[in-house]
Amino acid sequence: MFKFLRSQAKVFYWVIAGSFVLFLGLGGLTSRGCHAPGTQKYEPGVIGKVNGTKILAADYDDAVRQQVAYLRRQNPDRDLTADQYAMARQRAWDALVQNALVEQAIRKHKIKVSDQEVLDVLQHNPPQELLANFRDKDGKVNMDQYYAALQNPANDWTQTEEYIRHNVIPRQKLNDLVTADVTVGEEEVRQEYIRQTGRAVAEFMGVSFQDLDVPTPGEEEIKAYYDAHLDDYQGEEKATCSFVRFPKTPGEADYEDVRSYILEIRDEINSGKKSFAEAAKEYSEDSTADNGGDLGTFDRKRMVAPFTEAAFSLPVGVISDPVKTRFGYHLIEVLDQEKDPDTGEVARVHARHILLKVTPGPATLDEINAMASDFADSATAADFVTRAEADSLDVATPEPFLSGRDIPGLPLSLEGNYWVFAAKPGDISPIFENKDCYYVILAGQKIPAGPEPLDKVRGRVMADLNTAKKTDMAREKLNPAVGEVQMGSSMAEVATKYGLIHAVTDTFTVNANIPQVGYGTDFNKQVINGEVGKLIPEIQTQRGLFAAVPLWIQPFDDNDYQQRRDGIMAFLLNQAQGKAVQQWLDDQKAAAKILDFRFVNRTRS
Repeated sequence: MFKFLRSQAKVFYWVIAGSFVLFLGLGGLTSRGCHAPGTQKYEPGVIGKVNGTKILAADYDDAVRQQVAYLRRQNPDRDLTADQYAMARQRAWDALVQNALVEQAIRKHKIKVSDQEVLDVLQHNPPQELLANFRDKDGKVNMDQYYAALQNPANDWTQTEEYIRHNVIPRQKLNDLVTADVTVGEEEVRQEYIRQTGRAVAEFMGVSFQDLDVPTPGEEEIKAYYDAHLDDYQGEEKATCSFVRFPKTPGEADYEDVRSYILEIRDEINSGKKSFAEAAKEYSEDSTADNGGDLGTFDRKRMVAPFTEAAFSLPVGVISDPVKTRFGYHLIEVLDQEKDPDTGEVARVHARHILLKVTPGPATLDEINAMASDFADSATAADFVTRAEADSLDVATPEPFLSGRDIPGLPLSLEGNYWVFAAKPGDISPIFENKDCYYVILAGQKIPAGPEPLDKVRGRVMADLNTAKKTDMAREKLNPAVGEVQMGSSMAEVATKYGLIHAVTDTFTVNANIPQVGYGTDFNKQVINGEVGKLIPEIQTQRGLFAAVPLWIQPFDDNDYQQRRDGIMAFLLNQAQGKAVQQWLDDQKAAAKILDFRFVNRTRS
C-alpha cells in the first residue's frame, strides 16, 4: 500500500455521494419493484435483501438521515412535510438497492483496480469533492496547493486511496462497460449544432384549427377511434386500497387547557401587565396579531354566530369571557359601536380579538394513536370494513392511483402509497400519519400497466378525434392552395383566394414562438433544416396545418461548427451514456429479487 499524504484530518472527510459517476446517486431510482413486505422471513437488523445481499437497518438509517439533511438544506425556512420524510426514506432505500446491484455487477465482472490506476486518479483526475478542500477565497480550486499537499511526504491519504480503489474506479469501469457500445454520429452532432444555432425567416400560409368546427362525435365513432389508437392511451401500473382515518381532533381536556390559558391572558390584560394589543401580538394565533388583533368595523353578518353574539352584546372597553368557536377560543374587546338611527340597536362594531387555537395535546394524540394501533393489530382483510363501521369509522375507497403520489383523498400520504405498491392484496398496513390524522390501509389489487379504460380517457379521445377531423378538413382546404403555389402562383394571392392565414415571420430560432403557429414547433425545425425558396407543403402543429417557404436560413458556419463540435459531441455522448446507464439499472432491478422488510414487523395478511 502506498501513501501520499498525512495532512489535517478535515481534508479527508469529504463525501463522494453521487457526482463522480452515475452509479453513486442517492435517489437515482424512482420506482420500487419490490416484493411484498411481510412475505419473507427476516433477520434483526436487516432491512431488506437484493439477490441475497443484505441491506442493513443501520445503513438505511444513515442514508435516511443524509436525505433528510439534504431536503432541509433545500427548504431551510420550512418544516418538512410527511411526504418529504417519506420521499427521503424512499430515496434512501432506492439508493441502497442501487448500490447493491452495482456492487454485485462489479463482482460479476471481476473488476480489479491497480495501484497505478489509483495514482492516476489522484494525479490527473481527482474527484471534485476532494478538490473542494483546496478552494481559495474566490471559490476557485488551487491546483498548486493540491499538488503540493499530494507530494508532501508528511501526509497520509490512505482513506482517500481506499475510497478511490473500492468505490470510485470500480464504478467508473462498470460505467465504461455498460456504455461501451454507445456512440454519437457526425450527423447527430450537426443536427444538434443547427438546433442550437439555427435561424430562419419564412413565408407561410395555413389553416388554424380554432377556425374549424366539427360535429360532435357519436359513441361508436369515439369507440372506434379509441380502439384504433390504444397505444396513445397507455397507463402506468396502478393500485387500489381502502383506508380508515383517525382524525387528530382535540379532546375536552385540550379545550379546557386552552380555556384556562386564555383566562390567564385576560387576567394579565385586566391587571395592567399588558395592553390588549401587546397581548394579541404575543399570544394570538391569527393573522391580525401583528396589528394588535384589530378586526376593523363589521356588521352582524361577517363573523361566525358565537363571535357575533358576544361582540354585539359587549359594552365598549370590556374584555369578554373566553368565546368558543370552531376556530378556537377568543378574547374580544369592542372599541366602538355604531347604532341604527331608527331602532337604536347596535348595527356595527369596531373590535379586536385574541385567538388561541385548540389542537390535540400529547395525551390526546396518544389516545388516538392507541385506537389506530388497536384497529391495525386486530383488523383483517375479511372484517376491515365491518370493524371500521362498528367503531363508527368511515372507510374510504379511492380511485386507482399511481405510484409515488398521494393516495386520493388522503393528503401527504406518500409513505402509505409506497407501502401499498409493495404490499400484496389483503395486507393491513402499519399506522401512518399526516398532519391531520393517523390512518390504516387495506391493500387492494394492482392494475397492470396497459390501455386506460375508455371512460377514464374519454375527454382525451374526443379531443384527439376532433384534432384528427380538423386536420383532414384543413388538409382539404390547404392542398389546392399548395398546388397553385407549386405551379408558380404567389403564396399571398393564393392565401387570399382560399381564405387562408398568411404571414412572413420575423427571424426565429428552433425554440422561438411564431405567432399563429406556436412555440418551438415542428414548423421551426423543418424550416431551419429546409432549403431557401423550396416549398414545404405540409407542417402540422397544435394550432393548425401550414405550408411554408424558407426565405432565409442562416448559413452553416463550418469554422464555428468545428470549434464547437467536440463540446457538442461530448454533451450528446454524455446524454446517450446516461440513458444507457439508466436502462441498465432498470433492467438489473427488474431482474433482481428484491425483498423489502421495512414494514415486516407490522404487516399482516
